[in-house]
Parts: sequence; structure tokens; C-alpha cells
Amino acid sequence: MRRPVLRTVGWTVLCWLAALHLHAQRSVPVFLEGEFGIDRFSDASVRSVFPAGAAFRLGAAFALGDQERLRLRPQGGVTFFGNKIDEEVTEQLLVIKAGVQVSYDAFFLGRTTFFPYLGVDYNWVSNFDMESYGEDEVSYSKSYLHGTGISQEVGVRVQVGEWYAKVGYALFRPRLRVRRSIIDDDLSSGYRTPSSHIFPFNSFNISVGFSIRP
Repeated sequence: MRRPVLRTVGWTVLCWLAALHLHAQRSVPVFLEGEFGIDRFSDASVRSVFPAGAAFRLGAAFALGDQERLRLRPQGGVTFFGNKIDEEVTEQLLVIKAGVQVSYDAFFLGRTTFFPYLGVDYNWVSNFDMESYGEDEVSYSKSYLHGTGISQEVGVRVQVGEWYAKVGYALFRPRLRVRRSIIDDDLSSGYRTPSSHIFPFNSFNISVGFSIRP
């Protein structure tokens, strides 16, 4: 997963540089936005393994259009799911994201602004185990499943001042590939394991975040 992490970090840094350049030019207002939240799969079979996940996103939102009501936000992020198998082993599902989100200042009530939004992300997915023996000894297995895919998300953001809450639903059905050694081991035991499978990773999410103008 090192390459996806580097890609996401590089994408985020590039967005930052573009944001700082435009901010210095004073041609387009730029807002630094970050959010923390919880993801929950809508499919019951997936949710039984990974009940909920922690999500983080960071991006630079460019205020465009009439009265700067349209926001275009290149973004990067990570979503992490864990399933504790026993005292030493935790199965993990890691999703690294890079994409863009578009939102619009539809209306406001007092100081509260409502932003419907649409987002598209490219995702790198990996499923592996973390083994911990004591406080300092931690090891990670090779990925059992890995793959990529594009997700789409729709929702609404409710903002008061520099803080907001956001609720959305993401459509995501990636095709994940099975590690070759698992296929070979199953075949030697008389089982034929497909080399890849489509997973129903559609999910609900709720998050809180900030939007500040540097």
C-alpha cells in the first residue's frame, strides 16, 4: 500500500500548492477543509465483519461562481475498518482515496448554510491482518485482497461559521483480487477460489469538519 499512500500524499500536497498560489493571486478564495467521521456499510454481510469504520479527509475548496456559492474541492483521505478476531489479531480493511467534491450553497437559515454535494474518488483497497504481541511488537500480513475502483458520493453539508456536519451515501463496488498464494493453497486442498470478486461496499457516512480561509 505504499504507492497509494504516496499518490494520496502527493495529490494533497499538489492541491495545497495550487490553493496557496491562487490565494496569493487573490483571484479565487480558497478554504482549507478537513473532516473526521464514521462510515457504515449498507450491506449486512459486509457489515457483520466490519461494523463501522473511521474516516478522515483533507482538501482545499475553491469558491467559484455567482457570489462564490459553488465550491470545488480536490481532496485526499483514508477510511479504516477493523475486526478484532482475538486478543492478538485484528483484520483490517484500508481504503485510501483521492478525488474531488463539488458542493453548492443552496440556501441558508440565519447563520446556518446548507450545501448539497457530489463527490467522486479513486480508491485503493487492501485487506490484511495486524498482529500485536505486547505494546511494541506489531506486524502486518500481506494483503489477502487488494484492488482499486471509483466511488461516487452524494449528501448534504450543514455549516455554521467555520464548522459543519455532513451526511452522505457512497456508491462503491470494487473488484478485489485474491492473493495468488491463497488461490494455490486452496487449489491444493481441492477448492477452486475465484481470482477476483466484486464487493458491495456502498456505505452511509456522517462526519464533522472545519472550513477555514487562510
